[in-house]
Amino acid sequence: MAQTEPYLYHVNQYNFIRYDLNCLHNFGDDKYSANFYNKLEKLVNTGDGKINVVQIGGSHIQAGTFSGQIRSRLQQMNGEMNAGWGFMFPYRISRTNSPFGYYIRYSGNWQSCRNVETRKSCILGVGGISATTNSQNAELTILLEDENDLDYRFNKIRIFYENHDSTYTVSVDSSILRSFVRTDKYIDFELNTHVDSLNIVIQKQENKEGSFTLYGITTESAPNGFVYHSIGINGAQVPSFNRCFLLEEQLSLLKPDLVILGLGINDAYGKRFSQSDYEASYEELISSIRKAAPETAIIFTTNNDSYLYRRYVNKNGEKVEQSMLKMAKEYHAGVWDMYEVMGGLNSVVLWEKNGLAQRDKIHFTREGYLILGDLFFNALMKNFEEIYSERNKKLIK
Repeated sequence: MAQTEPYLYHVNQYNFIRYDLNCLHNFGDDKYSANFYNKLEKLVNTGDGKINVVQIGGSHIQAGTFSGQIRSRLQQMNGEMNAGWGFMFPYRISRTNSPFGYYIRYSGNWQSCRNVETRKSCILGVGGISATTNSQNAELTILLEDENDLDYRFNKIRIFYENHDSTYTVSVDSSILRSFVRTDKYIDFELNTHVDSLNIVIQKQENKEGSFTLYGITTESAPNGFVYHSIGINGAQVPSFNRCFLLEEQLSLLKPDLVILGLGINDAYGKRFSQSDYEASYEELISSIRKAAPETAIIFTTNNDSYLYRRYVNKNGEKVEQSMLKMAKEYHAGVWDMYEVMGGLNSVVLWEKNGLAQRDKIHFTREGYLILGDLFFNALMKNFEEIYSERNKKLIK
């Protein structure tokens, strides 16, 4: 029989999932998690304040279902706490999949670059991807999916870009534009209404030569609540994001209160995985994150159980788990042990048999990702309740 336990949200019960182990390790007893939980307590109790979450990973995150479920749960946890979608990018320019929830049409000729394309020489930002155009006229059109659980219409948009020698003008429909702020790193548009689609015109000025590079777009809809930036690149390893020259600068502009890091499944795919190299790469990434956001809380999510080449059990999942638990103590971060909660070594076979994991025994089905999102959310909320229950007991004494 499956273990049963009260959850804030019902999670479908399977006897191979370790619901009893679904918790956060090493989180809630340091200044970083205290900063996050203090803001969360205020938001829950008063409705005031904005919490920015940034989740970084590989294909599990680019697909948008796992991170999207966490976004949805956080934004619904106490009534209306939806402050906006967060990070977006026109992934189709790079001929790769767009996350569930929105898509961006484009016109003009664009050349893309991703942090996994090591043979390309390009400058990248926090999103790990860029798109560059030399076209006289180019357009981007943001379109929200009708199937979204929440209303993600937005009235604020930020475009991260490199506009070489101010060659291009960037504009939106003037009839709905309230104000804009332009810097050499980004442009902000505030609209006088909330929209579910927006056309962005990128036009080269006459007698000017140069290019326009897009690093990402963020959308927001309310002054209070959660903004959830889901950032994933298929195949990304920790060094992939260390190659992003503008990561620190752009992450500081996102002002994260919580950063969730799930890089490891691609690092540990193969027989030559080195824990020491992996930890050294993460040390570099954590250093960049702490410089960009000195007060932010960090949570690692361990690798899921997986197979190599669909045939061999990947024992490197246990090594990543060990490394993350070690790094959590070193960097005052938390760990959500997905590997442990799934059921440990070879548990992915049971997930596949029950329609929760795909045949490659690495990725999950939509239902599987939704369950993982709910499990992470419940672990976070359980930890939050325990920390403040203990704090209140001490205050009463």
